[in-house]
Amino acid sequence: VFQPKALYRGGAPHGHDEGGASSMGGGEIEENQKIENQSSSSPPSEPPHETFVTVEETQKGFCSRTRPHFFRGVATVVCKLFNICEPDVAVFGKKDYQQWRLVRRMARDLDFAVDVAGVPLAREPDGLAMSSRNVRLTPTHRAAAVRISEVILLVKEVCELALINGTPKESRHMKGMIKEAIQNSGGIVDYVDIVEQRSLVPVWKGGVIPNVPQVILVAAKYGDVRLLDNVELFGEAD
Repeated sequence: VFQPKALYRGGAPHGHDEGGASSMGGGEIEENQKIENQSSSSPPSEPPHETFVTVEETQKGFCSRTRPHFFRGVATVVCKLFNICEPDVAVFGKKDYQQWRLVRRMARDLDFAVDVAGVPLAREPDGLAMSSRNVRLTPTHRAAAVRISEVILLVKEVCELALINGTPKESRHMKGMIKEAIQNSGGIVDYVDIVEQRSLVPVWKGGVIPNVPQVILVAAKYGDVRLLDNVELFGEAD
């Protein structure tokens, strides 16, 4: 927590008590200044923080493969913010789907009285998931990256229609279709998976995609830009 040394000294903002200063003699002020200078140059009396928040299962896999400590940091910082601010609602974008689910799980497990709401992923007019990273794509990679959204939306449609028709699709075939489309467009696949929305674990039955809320998660690189995308299947879980 941000806490400058003089934050709680005196009655004025930032610890500067003008009234208290004016009532002291010059010698007292100089002596206090000397003490302050000595304390500021001495080693810190408090050890560094060593407490972290870890959401054991939800943090595993997907984006943590390339950023192994990222979600521990997210959970710790957000936990501290919730504790300090005590919000009623916290809004997270669903583009970072694992992050959103991780924060929801943490809030539930630690009994924070906050609704961690997810905002649906926003897309560019051509379908590419909106991201500040998109501006770093070359024109060629920008045009090719649209293939991610095209193929996952196609797979969503195929899976949901197949279920209605009584011919559910196999997960490995659908994931293979997504990987092939990305690779054929010049992308490098980081991961492609189809998992249950809340636990982020596969729920296949004999390899077939069942009728439970799931999400297609994708991460891929075009050039040196890593892009995330996802689409929910069969409704939305809480």
